[in-house]
Amino acid sequence: MNGLGTASPGTATEIVLLDPEEHVIGRLRFRACPTCRTGRILDVWVCDARQRQGLGRDLVHSVLARCPGFQWSTTAQTRDGRGFFETMARESAVPLPHGGPLCCHLMGGFRRTWHGLLDRRQHSGSRHG
Repeated sequence: MNGLGTASPGTATEIVLLDPEEHVIGRLRFRACPTCRTGRILDVWVCDARQRQGLGRDLVHSVLARCPGFQWSTTAQTRDGRGFFETMARESAVPLPHGGPLCCHLMGGFRRTWHGLLDRRQHSGSRHG
């Protein structure tokens, strides 16, 4: 396994699985916010020839070990993806709900700006109707 990435919560970090010939056979992309101790798994991919061998499981365990004690969320998934993350949540005892990020630092610039505008509008008491 090889971890690539940056320390910025707004930037994705990628954990890459390589085979003995150094071909990419799997990867997990995530964002983590050390300030809020939250993380968001963006996607997990394992090549077709290597699926059902526990590699996706290993990737998730790797990211959880890299950020112990963090609260996590995932992006929306297919039915198979939801089943995978439900199994991982039971196995790891770490909730992995799908939905929005758990802190504003993981939203990205556009969503942060949009939510900031909505929050200011709601707090200013202005009502349109």
